[in-house]
Amino acid sequence: MAAVNPMYPTPSSTRAWWWLFAAAAISLYTTLGLPYIGEEAVYTITSLEMRLNHDYFVTTLLGITYGRPPLLNWLVVPLADVLGWDRMLLVSRLVAASATVITALVLAWLTKNITGNKGLAVFSAVAFLSGDVLFYRGWLAYSDPLLTMFVFAAIACLWVSVISARGAWLWLAVLLLTCGYLAKVQTAYLFYAVAFVVLGVERNARRVLLGANSIAAHMVAILLLAAWTHHFAPPADSAGALADILHKIRNADVGDYLHQLWSFPLETVLRLAPAGIVAIYFLWRQRSIAVQTPASDFPWRTLLAILLLNYLPYWLGPKTHIRYIMPLYPLAALAIAAAIWQCGERSRTIATRWLIAAVVLRYIIGLWIFPWYQHTYRGDYAATAQKISAATQGHPLYATDVSSTGLSVTAHLDTMRYPGPYVRWPPSQWQDGFVLSYAPNPELGQVSATYPLGGNTLYLLCRGVACDTRHGVAP
Repeated sequence: MAAVNPMYPTPSSTRAWWWLFAAAAISLYTTLGLPYIGEEAVYTITSLEMRLNHDYFVTTLLGITYGRPPLLNWLVVPLADVLGWDRMLLVSRLVAASATVITALVLAWLTKNITGNKGLAVFSAVAFLSGDVLFYRGWLAYSDPLLTMFVFAAIACLWVSVISARGAWLWLAVLLLTCGYLAKVQTAYLFYAVAFVVLGVERNARRVLLGANSIAAHMVAILLLAAWTHHFAPPADSAGALADILHKIRNADVGDYLHQLWSFPLETVLRLAPAGIVAIYFLWRQRSIAVQTPASDFPWRTLLAILLLNYLPYWLGPKTHIRYIMPLYPLAALAIAAAIWQCGERSRTIATRWLIAAVVLRYIIGLWIFPWYQHTYRGDYAATAQKISAATQGHPLYATDVSSTGLSVTAHLDTMRYPGPYVRWPPSQWQDGFVLSYAPNPELGQVSATYPLGGNTLYLLCRGVACDTRHGVAP
């Protein structure tokens, strides 16, 4: 039996994958009510400060310019106004999880346009909603899911414009690309540019990509970037990404590069499990994907070239993080799904079983293990914020702790104070009050109380009259 033309399963199989997709998508919403994890408080705090500052173009953190584009904040602010600012973390996660589900649907749409295969389309979407995306990064309240959605959707529209020769998809790609930058960082343009160049290798594609309609659309993209940078973006936004890259290069040694060479591919494979490991297993057994692949029209060269050329800078660069390549996850899922699919019916069956197991495990983790772990090992940020509020009542309260723990507590304090003033970075001259600090700092103030939270300790320092009452060590 041929591999991609029996690649059309029965309608009942396709319906079963849609049900599995729905189960995976719903599971992303089971963790929306968990306490803060990692640096999630960054975007909840900047959104609340944006709302109180009434400045919807410049993001601030503790009252200081943060230097990131505000698209995620634009989505969070109106939803938080409706649902309540005491639910701003839930709102941020709701945006992230919904962006991930939309990304999966766009992947199914792209796959259907590339292959005409409805079964492979939904199978690709299910493969995407597994591993790292399913268990962690697909719902976490960072900007990465939103960046992934817009960048991948822009690439998908670009690819479909080449297939269909319809200029409308180019204009939509430009709009989505601009939103991708506004979601986080300028690297959105690099992911897209690589895809543009790779697609442009084909002669027929060049007729579309180098046509007058494409040139006009992409000139508009450049003008939009220039207009934003000139009129709205603070200097920190324009130079922030480059500064981060240069800082990592300067502070890297040979060991960092060598470690990156072996650890980053290994981590990538594990993040794409279980589907990625199933694909590797069956490809290794068959030694070549061509063994059962009569369908030569699948664009393996194009897909793998876009993936690898975009992956290389993060693989070879020092101190990169796996979440930086999240816009590549959908394309990787497509490659994985197509590889499994073309290895035959048995590989699809086994992959489906593993994907079902992953979704079941996700519900167990989301409903029981994650809440237990957060309660047992991370500490109670909300309760700590209440203690600090009671201890500092009547005095100014500032914060210099920008660790994940410090920001999580500050976010709760901001929520308790809303619509009153939020917690700010201390001014250069202040005589009386309290400040949240990552460590004891005699120059900043005397230690008034300490709050153990997981493996970290939050210090409450005081100055002036606020120090007259000692609050001791928090239980």
